[in-house]
Amino acid sequence: LKRFWLFVCGAWSLAPFEPAVAMLHTIIYLDIDGVLNVGVGDKGSTAPLLLNARNCQTALGMKDLSRMNPQDRSCVEKLVSVASHEVGNQEPGTYIEYMCRGKEQFSEILLDRFAAIIRAAGDKPRVVLASNWRKPKYRRKVRTLEKAIAARIGSEFEFDDTTEVVSESGAADRLRCIGGHLREFCVHAKPSDIVRALVLDDFFVTPLQGWTCDGSKIRGQADVEAYLMHCVERPGLEIKLVHCYDEWQVNDSLRVEVGTGLTLRRMREAAVFLQAAPRRSSDDVQSNTTVGGLFRSSAGGDSWAQAASPASKKARMSNRFSSILSLALPSRPRSRATVAPCSVPADMFECG
Repeated sequence: LKRFWLFVCGAWSLAPFEPAVAMLHTIIYLDIDGVLNVGVGDKGSTAPLLLNARNCQTALGMKDLSRMNPQDRSCVEKLVSVASHEVGNQEPGTYIEYMCRGKEQFSEILLDRFAAIIRAAGDKPRVVLASNWRKPKYRRKVRTLEKAIAARIGSEFEFDDTTEVVSESGAADRLRCIGGHLREFCVHAKPSDIVRALVLDDFFVTPLQGWTCDGSKIRGQADVEAYLMHCVERPGLEIKLVHCYDEWQVNDSLRVEVGTGLTLRRMREAAVFLQAAPRRSSDDVQSNTTVGGLFRSSAGGDSWAQAASPASKKARMSNRFSSILSLALPSRPRSRATVAPCSVPADMFECG
């Protein structure tokens, strides 16, 4: 009997050891305003001005701004400035090509790019709605958006979850909500699993500086990512923020802050993060993420970039806005003189 047990134990010790396979969980936190559309910061409102056809037509059609009150004149000048501003970073065109058309409050071009990001994430990424659109009053808009995403990815689509529905007054509240959701998700993940979180947000058209969140000073992208890492404090956590934001000075008295949407550069940032190999050895990780080659055409070019580029969608662009823009810009008033305000309807511009 003793020899038998020695044989069994010896055979067991010679059996190959198979380590537990770690799973890679991919979560995408999605804001809408400033990510799937272009939002222009408006100090007189908590909601950004929406770069859509109606607002562009209204702003570009204004020839005499001298009788407007300062707030309305500022809105017009900001919209005109954003519409004519070059996207830059080797992307052709101006932001007017990202404007929303019809009644929907998302840009067709930017939605195409988000669909490409979902494909880059591999099989069944969790997409979490972190936008104000998660509130019940926006349920119909969310359903329309889900159908539009489904049409682009070729399969059914619904948001997997939302961050906690609470009142948000600024960037810190949004970041705190994302951190809380990420913490809750990681509680249920195995310690050996890798959690990869991508945040697509403009943080209420807010720069990454000059504010704090739960005592953490925010001075750049790294500080936002460090805050989220601190919320969870677990190994195998990878976080990437894609901050859809830009700003520029129009004149001495007018500064423009804009939620840029998913420009080509920002879409590339997201895709590179999602397609990178996990930081642990690939032999130990079962990944749903396709690494490399997803967006490459057989000719070696960026077929996804060509498909999503404004240059390839000129047939869908409205030429009349370009001609109006060229006529409107040179005559745009720059005077800061006090003038008698004119009567402007309160709902002249739509907000996000």
